[in-house]
Amino acid sequence: MKAETVDLRTTYLGLELKNPVVPAASPLSRDVGTVRALEDNGAAAIVMFSLFEEQIRHEARELAHYLEHGTESYAEALTFFPEAEAYALGPDEYIDHVRRLKKAVDIPVIGSLNGVTTGGWIDYARKIEAAGADALELNVY
Repeated sequence: MKAETVDLRTTYLGLELKNPVVPAASPLSRDVGTVRALEDNGAAAIVMFSLFEEQIRHEARELAHYLEHGTESYAEALTFFPEAEAYALGPDEYIDHVRRLKKAVDIPVIGSLNGVTTGGWIDYARKIEAAGADALELNVY
């Protein structure tokens, strides 16, 4: 008796997938080698760990606070620290990781973004798209 082949193809976020096995946003996507192993073992796509808008905004405010705190106390301190805009604040590591994953695997790479402001997440979504993500999972709260 010949074994019957089951067609598991499906669509997810408009992407044609060979099967519905899509590891969700989790620490599994932090390591390129782990994502390769997931692909080798049948994953049809990967949802990256989440980028949290409120964390990026908090870190930017905290850095600005510490750079500006006390700078008016002494004349020589007025130009001691660079302006906060000179620092790379934002999802740079996340964007770079999207690019690395896209080069390393053949399955779709799906970004995951948690937004908290009305439209503030759009800038991050554009950066994730520009980095090559095939789709974006958006959680708004």
